[in-house]
Amino acid sequence: MASAPVSQEAAEALTTELSHDLMSPYCPGRTISSCTSPQARKLEQYILSEAQAGKSRAEIEGELVKRFPDIQGYLGRPELLWGTALGAVLAMAALTWAARRWLDRGRRASAAGVAGAAVTEGSAAPRAASPRELAALEDALDQVDEF
Repeated sequence: MASAPVSQEAAEALTTELSHDLMSPYCPGRTISSCTSPQARKLEQYILSEAQAGKSRAEIEGELVKRFPDIQGYLGRPELLWGTALGAVLAMAALTWAARRWLDRGRRASAAGVAGAAVTEGSAAPRAASPRELAALEDALDQVDEF
C-alpha cells in the first residue's frame, strides 16, 4: 500500500537511516552503509526508490526482512539479559558473604590469640593497674627522665 510520493530529501533521509540501522546481507557483521559490496549499493538504491514511492520505514523494513531474515542483526533476547544480570548480582552477593565470613574468622582468631597470650603469661585476664602501681610507675619514669 503505497502513499503519495515524498520529497527527495525525505526519501534520502529515510534511506540513510535504514542503511545505517540494518545489517548487510552481503557483508556479515556490517551495516548496509558500511558494506563495500556493489550489491549493498543496489540495495540502497532499492530502499531509495521505495522511499520515493512513499512507503514508510516499517513497510520497507518489513519487505527487506522477508527477503533477508538476518538484516535486522542481533535482536537481543531479554531473558538472556536479565538472566546474566541476575547471575552477576547473585555472584557478587556470594562473594561478599564469603569475604565477610573470612574476615570475621580472621578477627576471631586474632582475638583468641591475644587472649591465649594473656593466659599463657600467668594471668587469667588483663586487669587495671592499682593506684599504688601507677604511682610506682610514675616514680620510675621520673628517675629515667632525670638520668
